[in-house]
Amino acid sequence: MTASINYNTGGALVIDYVGEAAIGLQGNILNPEGVDLLVIESYFYLDTPSTAAATANIGLAATGVDDAALHGALPLNGGAGTWWMGLHPAVTQDGALTAGVWGADEFLTITTAAASAADCVGKLYVKYLRTE
Repeated sequence: MTASINYNTGGALVIDYVGEAAIGLQGNILNPEGVDLLVIESYFYLDTPSTAAATANIGLAATGVDDAALHGALPLNGGAGTWWMGLHPAVTQDGALTAGVWGADEFLTITTAAASAADCVGKLYVKYLRTE
């Protein structure tokens, strides 16, 4: 068995989020590497909460599609300065993982339901590994 250190196999994104009044798609970002990525961690920092009781799903799918692979029903009206942990390695050992695979032609999508996310400001942190 051999091993090598390769610092070019992964990356991280910091995505600025500003909530919109319209319910539904808040935004999406195309896979930045153009190859399948294994998302290994995601965190959301809520800087300024929404005034309404908005929740968000953050996931990996075709553009505009609601998905909660990274965060599901994330409360956007929580306390300012709150960190939320989404997808994280604290799962059952050797469990099958399909939710964290960001396909080469897929988007990271943020969608809301039930209430306006206006006034909400936050940051999404996503850490990933290239699979090729």
